[in-house]
Amino acid sequence: MRIVSTGLFSSSRLGAAALGAALGISVSGAAAAEVIRKGSWPEVEPKVSLEVRGEPRNEALRRVAREAGWSLVLNVPPGDVVELHVQGQPADKVLELLLADGSYVATRDGDLIAIAAAPAAPRAAGPLPGQPAQPGQPAQPDDAEDEDEQAGPDDAEDEDERARLESRGRDRFVTGGSLRIERGEVVHDVSVVGGSLDVWGTVTGDIDVMGGSTHLHEGARVRGDVSTVGGPLTVADGARVDGDVDVVGGPLHRGERASIKGDVNNEVSSVGGDGASEEGSSTLARRAGNAVTRAALLFAFGAVMLALWPRRMETLKVEIAARPMRSFALGVMGVLGALAVAVALCVTLIGVPFAVIGLLLAVIAVVAGGCAVLETAGAGLFGHRTKNPYVHLAIGCLGLLLVSGIPYVGPALCAAVALIGAGALVATRLAGLIRPRPRGDAATGPYRTSP
Repeated sequence: MRIVSTGLFSSSRLGAAALGAALGISVSGAAAAEVIRKGSWPEVEPKVSLEVRGEPRNEALRRVAREAGWSLVLNVPPGDVVELHVQGQPADKVLELLLADGSYVATRDGDLIAIAAAPAAPRAAGPLPGQPAQPGQPAQPDDAEDEDEQAGPDDAEDEDERARLESRGRDRFVTGGSLRIERGEVVHDVSVVGGSLDVWGTVTGDIDVMGGSTHLHEGARVRGDVSTVGGPLTVADGARVDGDVDVVGGPLHRGERASIKGDVNNEVSSVGGDGASEEGSSTLARRAGNAVTRAALLFAFGAVMLALWPRRMETLKVEIAARPMRSFALGVMGVLGALAVAVALCVTLIGVPFAVIGLLLAVIAVVAGGCAVLETAGAGLFGHRTKNPYVHLAIGCLGLLLVSGIPYVGPALCAAVALIGAGALVATRLAGLIRPRPRGDAATGPYRTSP
């Protein structure tokens, strides 16, 4: 098949016939060929200019769809090798000419087009109603026409439903592996757990990825939302997302020509794209505000503890200053032991409330121990200038606020403060709340030995 641009045609049959006559090509099946359009087709289609040499008919169809901005689903044979030389012609007319070898159904939803072979018309077993039967053929009953009329609408509805499902695509779900949506492939909802996702084609639904990277390459389109957890998201130049984008626990890399129509929510600053600097600055401002709020609440809690239980806070401070590494080790063992006890209590329904209450009290105690650690650090830095414990606590909270913004170092320091505070609580028996058992009690009773 060879197609050369010769102007506009009023219909696919006339265009195919005129084209075949102009080029001297035999199109014996063109008279019976047609493309049945379904869905909403605009009156004016974009014009395309392209050149295809020695490629199968389906590849030429994909080239036309790419030039016209369509997403194409093909359920037709690859076809013969074609040569296509088109300059400024409507894309739908070129599409129909490439499908001039048979009858097809083109169902359209926006810029998504599904093409499938038209169902073959059933052959009649006898003459048409109202005509005499030929010799040797049985006569068709008069009510056969009524049966065909009743079956027609149902068949049409089934065909429309089948075409709609084909145009929408199938759902894809992958666990523990990677997934690729190739160029020209159409799928619906995509879910990937524990693997990466690469998209070149069209996703008519939503994308959900957990524990892996997501890359929307050039030409990819997502009609729904994109949500990723624990991995980066890359929206390359030429990729398009019609819905919202949510990225948790990973960066968002956005190309300058990437299109995201919905809202963008990302805890980490976006890289590239229009408005990336504004999104990054707003994210940094939000994180800084949260850090200041946490430091202020920590200082307020520590001040309450200093006002209500100054001697117990002093006990913790002495233990931390004297043996910080021992407190850290005891804190690690104490946290692990508390978690083991909580799990053991959760085995039965009766123990669940005790486990919840115990964990809440443990969190409060660890925060109090952390305040003691910060007061000790502040006293070590500015103890020669002032003896006010509230000033020491404020200096410690300010230092933690400044250091917590450093990647990796900040979270590690916060964890160390919490563990040292927990270890000091274990070493001092909750700052003296639990009194030690006197040694002489073990020797009392009926079996006490005489000196």
